[in-house]
Amino acid sequence: MAAIYCGIDFGTSNSSVALSDGTRVKVLDLDPENDIPTSLPSLVYITRQGETIVGRAAANAFIDRNVDREVVLRQVDLGIAIEAYVASEPDKSETYRPGVLDPEIREAVRARAVVEVNSPGRLFQSLKTLLRLSSFRGTEVFGIQYQIEELVAVILQRLKASAEAAAGQTIERAVFGRPVRFSERDEENAIAERRLRTAAQLAGFREVVFFYEPVGACVEYAMSNDQSQRLMVVDIGGGTCDVCIMEFGSAHGTAERLAESRILSVAGVPVAGDAIDREIIRSKLFPVFGSRARYGPAQLPMPQYLYNQILDWQNLYKLNNEETINWLLAAEASCNQPETLCALRSLIQRNFGYPVAREVEAAKKRLSTLHETDIEFQMDNIHIREHIERTEFADIIEHTLERMLCSIEEAESRAGMGPEDVDFVLTTGGTSLIPAVQAMLSRRFGPDRIKQRDTFTSVASGLAIVAQSA
Repeated sequence: MAAIYCGIDFGTSNSSVALSDGTRVKVLDLDPENDIPTSLPSLVYITRQGETIVGRAAANAFIDRNVDREVVLRQVDLGIAIEAYVASEPDKSETYRPGVLDPEIREAVRARAVVEVNSPGRLFQSLKTLLRLSSFRGTEVFGIQYQIEELVAVILQRLKASAEAAAGQTIERAVFGRPVRFSERDEENAIAERRLRTAAQLAGFREVVFFYEPVGACVEYAMSNDQSQRLMVVDIGGGTCDVCIMEFGSAHGTAERLAESRILSVAGVPVAGDAIDREIIRSKLFPVFGSRARYGPAQLPMPQYLYNQILDWQNLYKLNNEETINWLLAAEASCNQPETLCALRSLIQRNFGYPVAREVEAAKKRLSTLHETDIEFQMDNIHIREHIERTEFADIIEHTLERMLCSIEEAESRAGMGPEDVDFVLTTGGTSLIPAVQAMLSRRFGPDRIKQRDTFTSVASGLAIVAQSA
């Protein structure tokens, strides 16, 4: 049976797979429901009955079954008694007589949690970002405990099945992409890679080789010619901005060209598309939901913890409890912007967090081709029509762009090069399409040296080529 080489790009937002037979690389169709079939949204939806749904269908299932429904919460006893710590000083009152107390008896509180009792399912996204967090080992879904590795493995199993169907044979070995840095902390980088390896093994891959994602994209381009050149890749996806600089000789053929290549430097920061979406929500939508409102006789500012929950829509339902809703109703009655608090209450009670986040992402994408657009969402008491222009968008994400530029400068410094020493800058990843990102690169390198590669599949294609010799 002919050898088949597999490259897998498991992304924060989207994943892709490419196969090579040693002479030709093929990017696979993974999700017929997605706008781009070769890109599988990295989403998992688990139903109350235990069914797992992956990709665009997962998002559709969540919206169909969860949005605009009543959320019912219940406080449950976890069956754990936690010893109470009352104060740093002992009780010195006249009634304090420790001698008459049983030394085995301790004051304690019962551990309780608020859970949603009528949810038809849970949606998981940006799992790649969670791999680095040692504090997040997993979560309980309808009485079943899932480790983070098991959740990621659900997506990887889908990728493996697609690869095997296309290859007509079992695939047990693959080259997996990984970001230059999952995190800015070394210990978290090690945790993330170890967990991703375990997830791949749970999915059925017996041999896993890791390769930097931007290096994969660099190889994909370099194999299309036999020129001697220095290439920089700027790969900006949903979770990370990765940069690499490689040098290729003038050898002909894949094996020879790879043999004469060398990596001059890599750099990266865990900042990309997800962070940009949050900045848009913070700047444009927080005021719609009352972040600047004042309430009560003293006209107090709204507590900001409410708005931080909007950024994490998956946990927004936790605010839908009697205490919070009653507080919002009381604040609304004495508020100088009652319609905004009404919108916030609707967002929480009707579970609109995810569709609002999707509209923000869609508006961001539209600004890649349009100079201006509207963020629009009209449901229940929420009436959003926020105009945003490219120039304002660039201002909103200025800090994020600065961190990306610092990563580029770091890669140049490590390679001992300046911008003038790079022949071409290759861009990939959905966030690289943002005009402000393109403008930043053009200012530094000149527009003639910028080459846009396939946004979602160039990394996977390069990894499949690397798999031939890895």
